[in-house]
Amino acid sequence: MLMENNDIMTWSVAIVAVSFVILCGFLISLLKTAQRSMVTAQSAMQEVKETVENLGDEVKKLAESVNEVADDISGKLQSTDPLFEAVQDVGILLSEVTGTARKVTQNFGHSMSQQATAAEENEVTPAWLEWAVLGARVVRSIQKGWKQQREQPHSYKKEEI
Repeated sequence: MLMENNDIMTWSVAIVAVSFVILCGFLISLLKTAQRSMVTAQSAMQEVKETVENLGDEVKKLAESVNEVADDISGKLQSTDPLFEAVQDVGILLSEVTGTARKVTQNFGHSMSQQATAAEENEVTPAWLEWAVLGARVVRSIQKGWKQQREQPHSYKKEEI
């Protein structure tokens, strides 16, 4: 049984046709899967687009809010400038007063030592110097009393009260 050329050709064409149909079936299946993937990707892209648009609006609102707060803070800082200038002026004034007080104290001390030296030479003590010495002793006594009071414990028994 030999096959004739026509039979071989017919079987070949039939096998090619069946192979083509199977290939088309696989291609159709592949294209449907690709289509589903494309639809899924398209819906994901749409969601991303909507999210970005919503975030864009929120970012604009946030930027406006930040600008308002920055302007408010800037205005408040500018309103405190006179306060800081006044504090600076007070600092300068206190520095000048301290310097003046230091000079007065030095001059007073020098004057007292000159008068004390003069009093020792004359052996006559002016009344104001005696009062100054007495005042200094009183101040030292008060300071010692305060120091002793701080060092003593403050717990009392009921009998002592």
